[in-house]
Amino acid sequence: MAPPEWPLGLACMAHALGRDLQRAARAAGGPEALWQAPPAMLARYLRATADVERKATSIRAGFVHNEARDALERAGIAHVALGCPGYPDRLARIFDPPFGLFGTGQTVAALLAAERGPTVAIVGSRRPSAAGRRLAHRLAGELAQRGAVIVSGLAHGVDASAHEGALDAGGVSIAVLGSSVDLVHPRRHVALALRLEERGAVISEYWPGTAPAPWRFPARNRIVAGLADAVVVLEAAARSGALITADFAMEHGTSVLAVPGWPGAELSCGCNALIRAGAALCETADDVVNEIPHTGWGHGPRAVTRDDTANAVLKVVARQPCGVDRVVALTGQPHSRVAAALVALEIEGVVAREPGGVFRAVGRGGTG
Repeated sequence: MAPPEWPLGLACMAHALGRDLQRAARAAGGPEALWQAPPAMLARYLRATADVERKATSIRAGFVHNEARDALERAGIAHVALGCPGYPDRLARIFDPPFGLFGTGQTVAALLAAERGPTVAIVGSRRPSAAGRRLAHRLAGELAQRGAVIVSGLAHGVDASAHEGALDAGGVSIAVLGSSVDLVHPRRHVALALRLEERGAVISEYWPGTAPAPWRFPARNRIVAGLADAVVVLEAAARSGALITADFAMEHGTSVLAVPGWPGAELSCGCNALIRAGAALCETADDVVNEIPHTGWGHGPRAVTRDDTANAVLKVVARQPCGVDRVVALTGQPHSRVAAALVALEIEGVVAREPGGVFRAVGRGGTG
C-alpha cells in the first residue's frame, strides 16, 4: 500500500507558510481533511489572509508526492507517516501527533526499538554543572546497558551528555530536533548527530530546509515525551524548557522522575518543584527501572535490527527485483507481513519501488 499524500504535503505547506498547521488540522477534523479541504475552507481553517490562501492553495496544487519522496530518498532522509508502518503507536496517541517524522540514520529500526521500549527521555539544563553533565552521561549509559533507548533533544548540556552516554555504552539513542534533520542545531553537534545516525536516529517533524525557531522547541518537546516510557529531568531551573517536556509527559500519563538538587540553587528549582508535585525521585538507574517495570529491561545494550521477515524480504529483493507475490512465494511469509516489511524497508531507504509494483534493493541494503 502506497503511503498517503497528506503527511508530506502538509509538512511541505507548513514549511512554505512558516507556521504550525496542528490547530488548523484540529479545526478541519484531522490532517487528511485539512489537506483535502476546498480552498475557501482551507483559508478558514488556516485563519489566513487572501495572500496566504492563494499561497497554500498553490502549494497543494503543485505538490507531487512521488517527486517529494524521490527527493527525500536522494537526500538520504526517511519519512514515516502518521498511520503507516514504522510510526510509533505511543506517539500517535498524544495530543497533536506530528503528521510524520523525517529521519536520518537507522530511522525505522530506532523508532521500532523505542516503541518496544523501555525508552527513557533524559532532559535538563543547557548550562549544567560539571557534576550534572557527568550524571547525565552515567545515567544514560547505565540505562542503555540495561536495554533502554535514550531520547533527548540534542541541545547543549544535559541533552548532549545523555546522547553521548548512551552511545558510549553501545546503546541506541534518538535525537529529536527543533529544526529539520538536514539543518542540525546546534551546529557544533553535527559530529554527535553523525554518531547518533550509526546507532540510532536523528528525527524531526519539519520539512527539509526548516531552520530552528524559538516556538519549534516546545513543539519538539512533545515528541520527546511522546516517545518515552519515562522522562527524567536533571538540573532544571524554574523556567527550564525541560519542564515543558515533563508537563507533556504528565499529560500523557507518562512517568516523570527528577534528580533532586541543593535547596535554593538555581539549577535545583525546577527538579525540586517536580518532586514536590509528585514526580519520582531519581538518583540512580535503579530508580528508573523500578519506576517503569518493563519486560525489555535486560543485561546488555539494545541493538537496532530488522525483524526476521524484513531480513528475509531484503535478501530476496537484493538477489533479484520482484513483486510482492513473488517475494511471498520465495520467503514463505504471509502476504500481510511481506507487504508491511516492504513498506518499512522502503521508508528505511534500502528498498525502492519501481513501476509495475516491482521492488529492488538500493543504497545500504544489507541484512543487519
